[in-house]
Amino acid sequence: MGVPVFFFAYSRRYPAQSMPPLIRTLPDLPLDIVGDVHGELGALEALLAHLEQSGGGEERHLVFVGDLVDRGPDSLGVLGLVQDLVAAGKASCLIGNHELNLLLGKSRSGNEWFYGEIQTMHKSGEILPQVLANHADRAEVLLFLQRLPLALESPALRVVHACWHEPALAMLRAPSMASLGVVELFYQMESVITREQVAAGKEPSGMTANLARQNDNPVTALTSGLERKTAEAFHAGGRLRHVERVPWWENYQADVPVVFGHFWRSLDPTRPAVRNGPYLFADHDFHDALGPKRNAYCVDYSVGYRHIGRAAGTMADRPTALMALRWPERELIDDDGNRWPIRH
Repeated sequence: MGVPVFFFAYSRRYPAQSMPPLIRTLPDLPLDIVGDVHGELGALEALLAHLEQSGGGEERHLVFVGDLVDRGPDSLGVLGLVQDLVAAGKASCLIGNHELNLLLGKSRSGNEWFYGEIQTMHKSGEILPQVLANHADRAEVLLFLQRLPLALESPALRVVHACWHEPALAMLRAPSMASLGVVELFYQMESVITREQVAAGKEPSGMTANLARQNDNPVTALTSGLERKTAEAFHAGGRLRHVERVPWWENYQADVPVVFGHFWRSLDPTRPAVRNGPYLFADHDFHDALGPKRNAYCVDYSVGYRHIGRAAGTMADRPTALMALRWPERELIDDDGNRWPIRH
């Protein structure tokens, strides 16, 4: 698919030389790092209230790891709230894979709201109530999203949506990348990788080329992680998948802690919301730190399942939460106000 029509409007308004960097510095403040929201405005409002009651205020800074949108009932409301917080200097926000899909004009299960379309359950056909965007909404959303970064860092902490991948970060730090926005960078890298695969004799639409476009493009590596061929195909996100996600944190050897979302962690590892494919945290309790150095933290606790759970009446079967990690306290707080220390 080519560059979406909306891109031309905001690229004229924000020329490439005015694009902010895709890797930015975390503020030197205590942080509340919020996991994937997925349109759950009520959960976000409840979580922010609990954070405030637990010692929030102007001395702390909110960080959203991305995937603000899709699936839940009010993606526009979530975007509006986060945009106001970012504009006020109270929050930072990353691009997740769901935001990237909107920027690239890609229709996916769950983002029907963005195109003004109704989403229904795959099997029952039941309508999932969502606030639908109009033309003006779409233009405003894209103007906000295309200026967000792909990673945040300080000497003490790193934050990314899906994967802290050093080769990808090294590419983004190159001087030649300084003026590129995320859409330009995505298409530039996809074109380069495809040409390399064809030159190597690979089928451009084959498995090897597709994995190269996923793993070697810094935009996709950081927003949706690394992938590998799976032994058995499975359905997920409305598509048949022949690749699976790589639990990269199991080999994360850096001393700097890293926080990420994306991977559908569960409050109860015996009842994950992941419906197909491997559950990547089966050997950990929900409040365990991850990785060989116990300094990797996933803050996505599957709130993106709630729209299905509400419609199907299975909420109790899949315990979910919108979660924030307080830093440097290393404490989890969910949208019900529950608090847990991270176990190292």
